[in-house]
Amino acid sequence: MLERIKTNLRNLRCYHSANELEAVVEKAKSNDFSYLDFIDDLLQYEISNRNKNRIKRYQKQACFPSLKTIDEFDFRFQTSINKREINEWLTFTWIDQRMNKILMGPPGVGKTHLTLATGLSAVHNGYKVIFYTMQNLMEEMIIAETEKKFEQYLKKMLKNDLIIIDELGYLPLQPVYGNLFFQLVNQCYEYRSIMITSNKLFNEWGTFFGNQTIAAAILDRLLHHSESIILNGDSYRLKNVNSNL
Repeated sequence: MLERIKTNLRNLRCYHSANELEAVVEKAKSNDFSYLDFIDDLLQYEISNRNKNRIKRYQKQACFPSLKTIDEFDFRFQTSINKREINEWLTFTWIDQRMNKILMGPPGVGKTHLTLATGLSAVHNGYKVIFYTMQNLMEEMIIAETEKKFEQYLKKMLKNDLIIIDELGYLPLQPVYGNLFFQLVNQCYEYRSIMITSNKLFNEWGTFFGNQTIAAAILDRLLHHSESIILNGDSYRLKNVNSNL
């Protein structure tokens, strides 16, 4: 009987339930579970393990360079934003509403940490996330354009709920490459959420993209449904260095 049930569970792709059926049966016997309690426990076991595997898969696909959490963020050092505001982000209504977030400020003020922590939390809440530095993103897009696969590349990108782009503004772009970035932003507009960190304020984006018109078109779409946050202060990375000087 157990082997037949296992086979049927595997045919239904309930592999976790099949693998642990004996243990769940013994637990039911030991605790005098009713039939409904037994079925409920078996299904809960299947769902719980599927969720764990999904999180592992999404986390791997996100390509985070490191794993950060909000609890690790030092709000006493970075006072431009508070934990209450971040906790509102983590409800992810803004992703459901296809809104964007843009974090601006000098190096070391916590922009990347906040995006990584937000991305990881989004994964744990069932959203598909992809993380790029601006340089890596542009390299991929240029290769896709050169190989005449840019449309397929955009379709792949749009399978994510949240696209995180870190370090926009560090290296200037040629206008032709700025147009590729515009196409990504245009495809995401009101369809997918983008989270960007930049060391440049909006009035400097024209210089970065090498074309004021392209920069204006990008900002027009990014800012229509977005929250912009400016993080000020000293570099967290240099905090311990400065304290020892």
